[in-house]
Amino acid sequence: MSDRFVYLLGLALFTAAVAVASEPKPDRVWPLDSVSSKQIRYKGSSPAEVAGVDDQSLVLKGKSLLEVNDSATVPNSRKPFSLVVWFNPYNLDRGQQMIVAKNRYALNQREWGIMIDSDQKLRLYVQQGGWKTAHSDATFKPGTWHQVGLVVTDDKAELWLDGELAGAVELTQPIPQTNAPLTFGGVDDDGRIRQTMMGALDQAMLFNRTLKPSEMASLYKPVTATHPIPDFAAPFPIWDKASPLPVAADIPTLKGVKFHVIKKWDREADGYTFLHGVGLGWHKNKLYASIGHNKGAENTVSEEAQYRVSEDQGQTWSELRVIDAGEEPDLAVSHGVFLSHAGKLWAFHGAYYGKMQKIHTRAYSLDEATGKWDPHGIVIRDGFWPMNQPEKMDDGNWIMPGISAGPYSNNKIFPAAVAISRGDDFTKWDYVEIPTGEGIDRMWGESANFVDGNRVFNIARYGGGASALVAVSENYGRTWTPSRISNLPMATSKPVAGTLSTGQRYLICTTARNNGGRRAPLTIAVTAPGETVFQKVFVIRRSQHPGEPGESADSLSLSYPCAIEHDGHLYVGYSNNGGRRGNLNSAELAIIPIASLQ
Repeated sequence: MSDRFVYLLGLALFTAAVAVASEPKPDRVWPLDSVSSKQIRYKGSSPAEVAGVDDQSLVLKGKSLLEVNDSATVPNSRKPFSLVVWFNPYNLDRGQQMIVAKNRYALNQREWGIMIDSDQKLRLYVQQGGWKTAHSDATFKPGTWHQVGLVVTDDKAELWLDGELAGAVELTQPIPQTNAPLTFGGVDDDGRIRQTMMGALDQAMLFNRTLKPSEMASLYKPVTATHPIPDFAAPFPIWDKASPLPVAADIPTLKGVKFHVIKKWDREADGYTFLHGVGLGWHKNKLYASIGHNKGAENTVSEEAQYRVSEDQGQTWSELRVIDAGEEPDLAVSHGVFLSHAGKLWAFHGAYYGKMQKIHTRAYSLDEATGKWDPHGIVIRDGFWPMNQPEKMDDGNWIMPGISAGPYSNNKIFPAAVAISRGDDFTKWDYVEIPTGEGIDRMWGESANFVDGNRVFNIARYGGGASALVAVSENYGRTWTPSRISNLPMATSKPVAGTLSTGQRYLICTTARNNGGRRAPLTIAVTAPGETVFQKVFVIRRSQHPGEPGESADSLSLSYPCAIEHDGHLYVGYSNNGGRRGNLNSAELAIIPIASLQ
C-alpha cells in the first residue's frame, strides 16, 4: 500500500468524521414514519405510510394532523430552541396549511407556527402581542421534498428553508409559553382540526438550543425523489394552465356595464337588517328580482321571501312584494330562484323551521291575474336549498343546483346537490347528493351548474380553502364524480355558472390569484365557445365604484351572484354589504353586454 494511498484514505476518513461531527445531535427526534408511533398520535382520519426522506413518511389527506404526546412544554418557546421537519406538499391552493405549530386559538394559546399560507408562500408566524411574520419567496412544486427550520434566539426567530435562512422576526418580548400541544400538519384548536395540510411529513428534530447557521446548513441534504400526486390531491383542471390567472389588481375591468340598485339597505327606514341571495327572472318582458329579507338575524324564523319587479330593464323597481312570509308556525322562507316556462313564472325557495332546521325547497307559481303566488308546498327535501335557476337538459328534464344544508357550521361537510325535474312537472323533483372527495374536511356546498349535453359540471363553494370544487356527471346529473378541489381560486361564496348564447361558459364569483376568501372584486370567468375550461377573467365591479349607482367602500363584500341572459346582455344580481359586517346587504344589478365577454 503506497504512502499516497494511505494519506488519501486517512484524509477521506478525517473529512467524513468532521462532516458527521458538524451535524448537531438532536434532543428529540420524531421519525414521522408510522401511524402506530408511541411518540405521536394522529387526530382525524388515519395517515398513510409511504416512502420518505428517511425510510417511511406519513401522508396527510387534509383531514387529520399529528400531535406530539405530552408536548405542552415541548419545546419551551420562551427559551432558545431549533426545530426542523421535512414536508412535501401535494396541493398548494388550499388556503392555510400548517406544517408545524404550537397554537390553540380557541383558548387564546398562541405561540408560533410555520405554514404554507393562502398566497402559497412559506410563512412563519410568531406571537408578539399579535402575530409577526417572516416569509420565503420560494416557489413550491407539488410532490417535492423541502426542509423547513425554526431557530429561536433571545432576540429573534428565524425561518429556514432547505438549509438557508429565509427570513426573521425580531422578538421584542419572549414568545408566550402555553399548554398548546406541538402539532404537525395542522392545528388542534381545542377539538377542532384546522389549517390542515395535504401532503407528506418526515423526520422532525428538536434541539434545545440555538443552532449556528453552519449547523442548520449541515442538516439539509437535497432530496431528488418525488411523490406522485394522488387523485385526491390533484386539482381538477377547470382553469387553462396556459393562461396565468392574474391577481385582482391586474384583472381588466369590463367596459359598458350598467349598474342599478334593486333594494338599498336602509334599516332606519324599513327595519330590515339581513338581505341576501338575489334571484333574477325575465318573464313577459318584465325583470323579477327576489331576495331573502329579515328584520331579525340571518337564518332565523322571521325570514321572508320577497321580490320586486322592473318594467324598464332594471332601472326602476316596484315596491317590495311578498312571495311567502312563512305564515305556518315556526316556518321561515328565504331566498330562491325563478324559472319562466310555458307562459308561467315559477319560484323555488329555500325554507326551514326554527333556526335552520328541516331545510327544504318550496315551489310557487305566479297568478298574474291576482298578483298572488300560488303555493305548491314542499317539492324537495333532504336539506336541499336551490342556489341557481333550473336549466333544461337534452333528456327533457330540468336540473337545479343547490346545497344539502343544515344548521350553519364552518366545521362540517354540507355537500353540493342537484334536483332533477320529472319533465316539465315542477312540483316533482328527484334529489341527488354529490359525494365529496378525499381531503374535503369542511364544505358549505352552495353550487352552480353548466350543462354540456349529457355531461353536467357542478362548481361548488369550498370551506377548507379559497378554491372552486368541481364534480362531473356523465348521465344528466344522476350520478357524480366526487366534488374535488380545482386549480381555480374562488372566494368562499356562492357562485353562479351557465352557458351564454355565444357558446361560452361563464362563472361569476370572486376569482383571482392570491385573493384568499375576499369577496371582492366581483369577477366573471369565461371559456372559449364550446369549451369547458375557463381561460379569461374580467372584473364586473370593484369595492370602490365612484360615480356609479350602488355602495362603495375601501373594503366590502360583493357576493352571492345570480345571472340570466336577455336581449344581448347578461343581467347579474348580487349582494353588497357596503363595508358593514355580516350580510347587512343592498341588492344590486350589473348589466353586461355579451359582446364584451368575447
